[in-house]
Amino acid sequence: MQQSDDVVVIALDIDPNEDARAVRDHIDRNDFAGFFAVAPIEMTEMLREQYGTYIITPPLSPKVVVSPDQTSAESLGQGVKSAEELAAILDDAK
Repeated sequence: MQQSDDVVVIALDIDPNEDARAVRDHIDRNDFAGFFAVAPIEMTEMLREQYGTYIITPPLSPKVVVSPDQTSAESLGQGVKSAEELAAILDDAK
């Protein structure tokens, strides 16, 4: 999924043992594009409270879609999603 005027992808690192430098090294090693941030512990806890423990389990590939007006957010559940599936979900969210 690529970013566009309609889609912004943000990846959050929730590992309390990692910092911005570790994230930057990972991005550089893998030639990733997009926005990346280290989530504060409080944010990780809020995500867990809102969506359950799977949202803070990276191997489950958790994703959250935030509405364009930022008034609602919906979990896409567990598992990897194809680009086509994500495009359809994002089209429905508009």
